[in-house]
Amino acid sequence: MVSLRAFLLLAETVVAVSLKPRDWFGPTAISIPPSQSWTGNDGPWSSFTLRVGTPAQKVGVLISTAGFETWVVTPEGCTHNDPPDCPTLRGGLYDNSASSTWQPQNFHPLGLESVLGYSSGGEYGFDTVGLGWQESGPVLTHQVVAGMATSEFYLGTFGISPGPSNLSDPSGQKSSFLVGLKQNGTIPSLSWGYTAGARYRLSKVLGSLTLGGYDLSRFTPNNLTFPFGIGNSDDLTVGIQSITMSSSDEQDTPLLPNPILAFIDSTIPHLWLPKEACAKFESAFGLTWDNASQLYLVDDKLHSSLLAKNPSVTFKLSLASKGGPSIDIVLPYAAFDLEVESPLLKRPTKYFPLKRAENDTQYTLGRTFLQEA
Repeated sequence: MVSLRAFLLLAETVVAVSLKPRDWFGPTAISIPPSQSWTGNDGPWSSFTLRVGTPAQKVGVLISTAGFETWVVTPEGCTHNDPPDCPTLRGGLYDNSASSTWQPQNFHPLGLESVLGYSSGGEYGFDTVGLGWQESGPVLTHQVVAGMATSEFYLGTFGISPGPSNLSDPSGQKSSFLVGLKQNGTIPSLSWGYTAGARYRLSKVLGSLTLGGYDLSRFTPNNLTFPFGIGNSDDLTVGIQSITMSSSDEQDTPLLPNPILAFIDSTIPHLWLPKEACAKFESAFGLTWDNASQLYLVDDKLHSSLLAKNPSVTFKLSLASKGGPSIDIVLPYAAFDLEVESPLLKRPTKYFPLKRAENDTQYTLGRTFLQEA
């Protein structure tokens, strides 16, 4: 492994990121088991369990490759207008008033995804956080926790980036959970391996999360190494040299007019691509943009047609937008065959997780992409 560089081993099912060589004579990487649940209001996503507070409150969250904090849904996130099972739908609720180790700070913007138009805030503080359903999972005290009432992020998130938080606290910046594990000797390096899981594969392939290393069984090795970006907000940037679609009746239809650089970020589900590329997707897949929901909704007729065509989309990734070695990541139509639910829409509706980017700062490969990478 290359010191102080990130590497994305992008093949069938994993992104692995390393910041330093592994210490073979010290601690070993740890695998965090998924919760066995599929949840979310913008697709069926494999969640992971956190134990937050004292006594521990168990909540299901999604993994944020861009985030470095723990976000959880508060009781205020479910109101009388929500269905009775709202707490379950949102992965479980965290009540800071029931935790003896909660130390309140202030209300702050959540920060992540502001470039994509997200603007929610959270009630920030410090509390004890443990990973996994079992009490034997790793635990750290005095972790940054943000309680969310907003539905903009429907599930809580667990950030695995090593970036620090700054809550205007007199003691300064607060290290992320990943850095905390490294500092106390639990893991050997600031490395991680993550795949979002794919419910459509085999008997529903659950997500995978490894801290301090990666799961060797989850990828096919390749020779590409992607260096980290300058700042925390753009550290997983890759070149997309081409996007093509193949189906039962056509091959290698181009969907990306010009190569681009894009950010890989599991915090959000969508693929944010140039408007010109979205127009190509519209033509190839028969998609229609719905202004009210700001989504590409898929009705039953179109859905049946796409199932019959069985298209796949190939992303050719490289270090730069042009030239150099590359690797192909292929997404079947099943990866895009998602459903959106309340409160985004009143009733469950199929949609295609593509978004129109206004400029190059919004080009993003979200959680949909990480079902296959």
